[in-house]
Amino acid sequence: MKRTKMTFLLSEICLLIMLLLCMHLIFSDEKPQKRVAVIVEKSGDEKWDSFINGLKQAAEIRNIHLIICNTDEIEDAQEEKSLICEQLDNQVDAFIVQAAPGKDTGGMLREIRSQKPVLLVANDVLKEQENGNRPQYQELPVVMPDNYSMGYALGEDLRSRNDIRGKKIGIVSGFEETECSREREEGVLEALSDSGCEILFHIYTTYDMAVTEKLRQERTVDYLIVLETGALEQVAGMYAQESGDRPGIYGIGNSIRCVYYLDEAVVEGLVAADGYDMGYQSVLEISGALGNQLYAMKNRETDYRLLHKEDIFREEVQQFLHTYD
Repeated sequence: MKRTKMTFLLSEICLLIMLLLCMHLIFSDEKPQKRVAVIVEKSGDEKWDSFINGLKQAAEIRNIHLIICNTDEIEDAQEEKSLICEQLDNQVDAFIVQAAPGKDTGGMLREIRSQKPVLLVANDVLKEQENGNRPQYQELPVVMPDNYSMGYALGEDLRSRNDIRGKKIGIVSGFEETECSREREEGVLEALSDSGCEILFHIYTTYDMAVTEKLRQERTVDYLIVLETGALEQVAGMYAQESGDRPGIYGIGNSIRCVYYLDEAVVEGLVAADGYDMGYQSVLEISGALGNQLYAMKNRETDYRLLHKEDIFREEVQQFLHTYD
């Protein structure tokens, strides 16, 4: 009887030792999460919902801890540097950053890049002209759609759906000192270059500007081209509440609200970036750099879609719009 009890006790001890060994092996294989700070202007705006969904999905797969910084407007390089320095004090391992407006942003981000990996999203740094050419900064990789192509697609859509010869057009852009605005404008103007239309005005937004009030001060146009999400929401919202004639509105926008105005036929053509893919690809690149010091992050070009009211309920478009939720 005693031998049976002793055998049972030894078996229990062996099982306990094996369990402890298994637990040790499991937890010893777990690597501590790397911390990545995400800094984009007005991070709580719904235009970032799809992007953040993509970030989170990839971060879960790559065992990355995201710190999505709570931000308002980021007007220049100095404001952005302050936000970055706060996270450096928090011992983050890398940064995913939307470049702030202004020519000083590139130098500031390259300085930070000497300390931690930095990946740009949505907007490249503003490139100054040098002998007629823009320099390329390979040490600042960027994940974003082709903004020139987005602008061109919007301008081409306007002229393909309408006879715009002799028509008057107004352009509402984003911030003047950003590469994103510059490239979208160039694309639109190239698409309309031989169409016979007349560009009556070009408005650049600022953080303290009421776009609709500025627009009311301008001359009447037949069509409006709006190249930034917040501006498009404001402009479409204004005309949605007005009866009578209104200009045809074509825009670039990354929010469900923009899609709503498309469905309501206030917006006639919408170019929407694939924010989910931008977020997902961003984490893949930054995790590559964190896992291997010799890894050179690459530029990645993400997709976009040209949408019209009749497209919204197509299955593939619904799948695309689902990432905005």
